[in-house]
Amino acid sequence: MSNRINVMWFVPLPLAVMAGQAPRATVIQASRNPSSDAQFQALVAGEVDAVVTAMDNVIGWNRRQGSKDFRVVAQVERTTPLALVGAPDRKSMANLRGANLLVDAVDNGFVIALRAMLREAGIDENGCRFTPAGGVTERYRALLDGRGDATLLGQPFATQAAEVGLMQIASVQQAYPAFPGQGIVMSVASPARERIGGWLCELEQARQQIQDPDSLRPTHEGVALLIEHRRLLGLPGGEDTYSDVVDTSLLDTFLRKAQ
Repeated sequence: MSNRINVMWFVPLPLAVMAGQAPRATVIQASRNPSSDAQFQALVAGEVDAVVTAMDNVIGWNRRQGSKDFRVVAQVERTTPLALVGAPDRKSMANLRGANLLVDAVDNGFVIALRAMLREAGIDENGCRFTPAGGVTERYRALLDGRGDATLLGQPFATQAAEVGLMQIASVQQAYPAFPGQGIVMSVASPARERIGGWLCELEQARQQIQDPDSLRPTHEGVALLIEHRRLLGLPGGEDTYSDVVDTSLLDTFLRKAQ
């Protein structure tokens, strides 16, 4: 059996780059995607075996038409640092009333954390406009071009935004310390299941090599936060459990074989 798998991500995963340098490593046919919707469509069409994405996406995707068996099989970032960055005249949460907010998707992903932050700041999100603008690179360019008032940015874009005079309004991590980073998402019935399991072993070996203290197992605290945000906002998924979002059986099986 070929040891090649197709993976879609927003930016190359550092742990995957390191794992790929090992002899006889899984061959990763990687492609960069412009949005989480593109990831969903590629998964449903069978064009990719797995994606690296915001873990909340699983909750939303499993409620769309089509496959309902997507799960996070590993967490590859303990958190994803996200800064809420705005135009120079948007200096605080209060300034976001009526704002045009640039997002990846309007109903899943990082936008859920943003909507929770607005709710807790007393901002009526119904008075805001949520404009799909794609992944972090696309959102950064759209903000620079003046096509929106604020957006969530990761590094290095948040720093670059500050350097050109844009305002950091808030931090997701400061608001929600348990906010989880990106995960590897796949269909539990994927024909590439064993190959992905082998890749997870390689990622774990790379993690141990750099003495990263964080496990690849998604944290219960992080998943609970994602579910709580949906409950707070009255969105589908507020009643989900850890096992509705995460499947650790693949990770457990292949790491046990590797021991």
